[in-house]
Formats: sequence, structure tokens, C-alpha cells
Amino acid sequence: MHCIGRQTVEQTLSLFGSSVVQYAIFWYLVLRSNSGMVMTGAMVAAALPQAIVSVFGGVWADRWNRKLLVMLPDAVIAAVTICLSASMAVGWGDTGLILVVLVIRSAGGGIQTPAVQSFIPQIVPEAWLLRVNAVNGTLQTAISIASPAIAAALVNLMPLWMIMLVDVSTAIVGIGFVALIRLDDARLRRPGRARMTPCAPHRFRFRRALQFR
Repeated sequence: MHCIGRQTVEQTLSLFGSSVVQYAIFWYLVLRSNSGMVMTGAMVAAALPQAIVSVFGGVWADRWNRKLLVMLPDAVIAAVTICLSASMAVGWGDTGLILVVLVIRSAGGGIQTPAVQSFIPQIVPEAWLLRVNAVNGTLQTAISIASPAIAAALVNLMPLWMIMLVDVSTAIVGIGFVALIRLDDARLRRPGRARMTPCAPHRFRFRRALQFR
């Protein structure tokens, strides 16, 4: 039960911090540029890399250490967010730099999200799996509804570089919670399913990922 609580807290904190900061960046760009093209570019930079990387993210989650695939993208996202925050604090943050950071954050989410989804069955008993997924889905929906409003309020109250520290703080806490989770690899070895060795080609793993069993 402790692992389930830690995973839920980590997932909620990470999603909340990232979502609030992402919407705050959107609002900032809209208010700063007053341009639909800039907003379109920001949306593409925030969505397209994740859509592309997540295609391979599930394969990587099956092959590599899942805890590392959750914590490392969070750490990288926090690092680039700190760099952008510092740049904007001294007046060096232009639109191009913001778009580059959005691309990096989006690519990190494409790695982290499949890894989080793949190790949930390792820490949640099968009898609780449906309930935990329902709770996570409800929390994600609530965050997606509340984040734009919270971000809009924060943009009017403080500079963007300070808002970005919200994501850094939630990432640090989330990484700490994930580090305390112990994964049981034996939970993945279920009867009737062939295991893929770590050296299996990526194309084979990708085909297996598309098979519904």
C-alpha cells in the first residue's frame, strides 16, 4: 500500500507541476506576443515531440530500468526548466529559447509517461489495479481542468521564472518518492506470455507491444 501511495503522489505531483508550468508558458507567450502563430508553435513544440517519442517509450520501458526512466526525464526536465528560469530572471529568455525548452520537456514526457504506466502493475495488486487506475484517471482529469486556471492566476501574480520553480519543486519531491519504491520484477513474469530478453530487437518489441492479449 505504501508503494501505491508513493506512486500516486509522484504521478500527481509531476503532472500538476508540469501542467501548471506548461499552461503558464502558453499564457505568457500569448500575452507577450499577441500572435496566433507563436501560440501554434508553442502547442506543436509541447505536443509533437511527446507523440513521437512515446511510440518508442513503451519499448524502452520494457527493456530498461523503469524507475530510471521515470526519474531521469523528471531530472532533465527540472534542469532545463531551472536554466530557462535563470535566463528569464536576468532578461535573457526569448521566444526561441522557450520553444526549445518546451520541446525538451515534451520529449521527456514521452519517455516518462509509458514508464509510469508500465510499472503500475508491478506495485499494485491485481485486485486493486482497476481502482488505482480509476483514481489516477480522476486525478489527471482534475489537474487538466484546474491547471489552466491556476496558471492564468499565477501569470498575473508573479513573473514566469518564479512560476517555473513550481515544476522544479514537484519534480524533486516526485523523484524522491519514486526512489523509495521497490519494483518486483517477478510480477511481470506471468504464465502464457513469452518474455522478451533485454537483447531483443526494438522492432520485435514494438510488434509485441501492438499485440492485444
